[in-house]
Amino acid sequence: MKKLERVMLIDDDVNTNFYNKILLEQSNLVEDIVIFQQAMEALAYLKNDGHNVSIILLDINMPVMNGWEFLEAYEKLDAKLKETLVVVMLTSSVNKEDHERASKINSVKRFLSKPISPEDINGLVSLIEAEMVKV
Repeated sequence: MKKLERVMLIDDDVNTNFYNKILLEQSNLVEDIVIFQQAMEALAYLKNDGHNVSIILLDINMPVMNGWEFLEAYEKLDAKLKETLVVVMLTSSVNKEDHERASKINSVKRFLSKPISPEDINGLVSLIEAEMVKV
């Protein structure tokens, strides 16, 4: 299985980020992990240095800029940047409307519930490989 070059975690919960980082590192399927507790900072990073990001794991409920607001801004980014980037909602939301809303956004390729599992990580690598074939 191919390694993911860089995973971006966007979640305001420090414990969730810590846990996800540990699991990603233990999987040996990720070369680098960048973590943002503020979606606005993650967006700025993408605009400036985001060309090596393979996948974004995005929470919905965050202060200042939530996951939906992030996606609105993300959609306006350069198409070249987004063509090899996969967005996955990783949230504790059990709201059916959130899942339906995410399914209508082309950039969102998967909707997962926290916490992430080793099986989820393997599925994400497969998802990236499938998306790369489309490009």
